[in-house]
Amino acid sequence: MRAVRMEDALIRISAAGIKYFLNYEDRLAPLGGLRSLLLRKKRKAFWALQDINLEIQRGEIFGVIGSNAAGKSTLLKAIAGIIPATEGEISVAGNIAPLIELGAAFNPELTGAENIYLSGSIFRIPRRVIRENLEKIVDFSGLRRFIHTPVKNYSSGMFIRLAFSIVIFFQPDVVLIDEVFSVGDAVFQQRSFEKMLFFKEKGAAIVLVSHDLNLISQICSRALVLSKGKMSFLGPAEGAINHYLQLIKSREGLEEDAQRAKPRAAAEDSRRWGNRMIEILGVNFVDEQGNPKTVFRTGDHFEARISYVSHLAGAKAVFGAAFSTVYKMLIYGPNTLESEFPDAVPDQGTVRLIIPSLPLFQGDYLFSASVYDPSLTVAYDHHEMMYFFRVTGRGKPDFGCVRIDSRWELHQ
Repeated sequence: MRAVRMEDALIRISAAGIKYFLNYEDRLAPLGGLRSLLLRKKRKAFWALQDINLEIQRGEIFGVIGSNAAGKSTLLKAIAGIIPATEGEISVAGNIAPLIELGAAFNPELTGAENIYLSGSIFRIPRRVIRENLEKIVDFSGLRRFIHTPVKNYSSGMFIRLAFSIVIFFQPDVVLIDEVFSVGDAVFQQRSFEKMLFFKEKGAAIVLVSHDLNLISQICSRALVLSKGKMSFLGPAEGAINHYLQLIKSREGLEEDAQRAKPRAAAEDSRRWGNRMIEILGVNFVDEQGNPKTVFRTGDHFEARISYVSHLAGAKAVFGAAFSTVYKMLIYGPNTLESEFPDAVPDQGTVRLIIPSLPLFQGDYLFSASVYDPSLTVAYDHHEMMYFFRVTGRGKPDFGCVRIDSRWELHQ
């Protein structure tokens, strides 16, 4: 097999379809007018996926969204080779890490450590490689105290954490993720995301199925919208989200999700609260010359401009901000109580948060803006992680997400 270049697709799907046969009962009144019913078994064809055409490249995080029963999980299983295509072709180059139906291969009578070896053998990983990664897998899972306990005694969360930790340590070329990032605490979730981004940087193709539209928007370059098993949209992630929300609004094939999925305005409302007596109109990021900018480099001048309008004459207010990773981990949260700031704010204006040298390392970040009363008990307007910017590195290896001024000394 020839070497696959970085620009080559790792996943190719051409005119693929998957058909199931559903059993149902046809009730017929028998001859003679008897009141009893004759139950006759019938089979009805059902296309879970139909006419799917797409390619997913190396180093790409690709999102899949849609309603329940739209075919999202079926698509992942087809890519993983769990379900064969009824028609068309699905080809995958390299090793696959299927983070779907995690733990399906576990033996509940075996310990966590024994299941690591069992799962590795199922994925055709040499025992030597499993042994070399055993300590890393155990540490990542956070289950060292229970690793020699039969997994039948694990909670569901422990079960999934171990299964997830096993799969991601076998250097996959293709990672398939089906709604698994809700498992574990915030620290485990962040480490899991970091591992996914590490795979991306190494050239892996990552396919992510999620109902979290914010997550899809933040980390996916492209996305596919499935509706009734068919491709409804394929393109940039933001365009896919807008298309999906339009489907929800029109209820086209999305009856199952109509109540749980929210239009964009409602989704933004879930990240915004306050009585709006002082209203934040928006946030813009600019450089030192005041030019709009959303991509900065470590050490750049950074400025966030928070525009507002006040409906309270002579109002006293405290403006605040927060920097978070895309995994929703808070990094820094300053407010105007820390600096000289007028007691009363004008009826309208712009509050500027200026950072002369941005200390953040390469990555994607979320920005929150808020305005409260001086006691910080009444929210006038709070925009929680509604704004996004990116930081690029300077070519030096950095660890973590923020630079702390420090120095090293050696004394004899």
